[in-house]
Amino acid sequence: MSKIPYEVYTEEVEALSVLSPDGEIVNKDKLPELSDDQLKELMYRMVFTRTWDERAINLGRQGRLGFYAPVSGQEATMVGSEFALEKDDFVCPGYRDMPQLVWHGLPLYQAFLYSRGHQHGGQIPEGVNVLMPQIIIGAQVLHAMGIAMGYKLKKQKHVAITYTGDGGSSEGDFYEALNYAGAFKLPVIFFVQNNGYAITTPFAKQTAALSIAHKAVAAGIRGVKVDGMDVFAVIAAVREAAERARNG
Repeated sequence: MSKIPYEVYTEEVEALSVLSPDGEIVNKDKLPELSDDQLKELMYRMVFTRTWDERAINLGRQGRLGFYAPVSGQEATMVGSEFALEKDDFVCPGYRDMPQLVWHGLPLYQAFLYSRGHQHGGQIPEGVNVLMPQIIIGAQVLHAMGIAMGYKLKKQKHVAITYTGDGGSSEGDFYEALNYAGAFKLPVIFFVQNNGYAITTPFAKQTAALSIAHKAVAAGIRGVKVDGMDVFAVIAAVREAAERARNG
C-alpha cells in the first residue's frame, strides 16, 4: 500500500499568494526580501515586457516580424521567475518565453532578429546561460533535465529551469523528464504557466488532475501551485525551489 493518502490526489491545492488582487499583502511569511531598488526594477521589467509585447504584436501584423508568441498577462511569471535565479543558472524556454532569455542576458535586438528568422538571432553570447526557444511542444523540459544532470555530475551548485504551458504538461516528454529528475534528484525546476488553454484546448479536457502541481507527486518531486499574477509569490516559490535544487 502507498504511504501517500488518496486525498493528496483528490483535494484541491490552494495557490500560493502573497498579494491580494488589490495589491494588499496577505501572506507576510512568504513575502520575499527585496530592496526598494529591486521592487522598482521588477515593476520596470514587467512594464517594459508588456510594452515590448505590444510593439512586437504590431510589427508582426505589419509583416515586419515573423514568428512571435504574445506574452501579455504572463509578465509576473516570466519576470518574477527569472528574477529569482542566479546568472549561472540555465534557462530552457518554450516558444512563448523570450522575455526570460532577455532578462537573463540575451541582447534584446537578437530577440527581434530571432523573430525575423535571422541566423544571428540564435547566436547566444558567451556567458549567457540560455537555450533559444523550443518550438516543439515540451521538448525543452528534456533539455533542462540533461543540463541539470550535467550540473549534478560536475557537483556544481547551479539550477536549470524550463518553461512550458499547460499543453506542454500533457506531452510525453514532460512526464519522462519529471520521472528522470525525480529518480536522480536533479537540480531542475519545471515551471508550467497555465493560462487555461493549450492553444484551443481547455485545461479541463487535457487531464483529470485537479492541477498541474498534482502531477509532481508521481515523480516524487515537490509540486507547488502559484498565483501567476502575483510576482512576489512567483519569486518566493522559485527561490524555494532553487534552494532545494542546489541542496540536492
